[in-house]
Amino acid sequence: MTETIKLPNYYEPDWKNARYGSLEELKELLLYKRIVKWDKDFLLLEDGTRVTIEMSESDCCAYAGGEFQDVLLDAVITDVEIGEQVKEESDWGETTSTNTVTIYHNQNPIALAECEANDGNGGYYYSVASLVIGGIHFPVAEA
Repeated sequence: MTETIKLPNYYEPDWKNARYGSLEELKELLLYKRIVKWDKDFLLLEDGTRVTIEMSESDCCAYAGGEFQDVLLDAVITDVEIGEQVKEESDWGETTSTNTVTIYHNQNPIALAECEANDGNGGYYYSVASLVIGGIHFPVAEA
């Protein structure tokens, strides 16, 4: 897999000088580094790299975000896997997409990034949740 989730070509992160990156690029930034600090909002790697989960794009009342869970410190990252999006529609027509990014040391999960995106009031809007490293957004969930 060379891409994160597939987004239309016209999507661009809301932040100035930001861009979307591929799964290969995400792996280049994370592999063979240790997680030295974390909380639900970020991972800090030994070289100072900070990984967050943010809303890359949205309109009106749509939202996206997530948090890190089950993180083990001082294990070297050897693989990153982005799961398949799961979409649920509410009785009001809103869609919420969830997805999990699993970070591994060998075959053992050492961190989970639980991400979600919601398409707002009645499903008329959109949002994108991404892992973010510097100005590079790696989309994980969109609604």
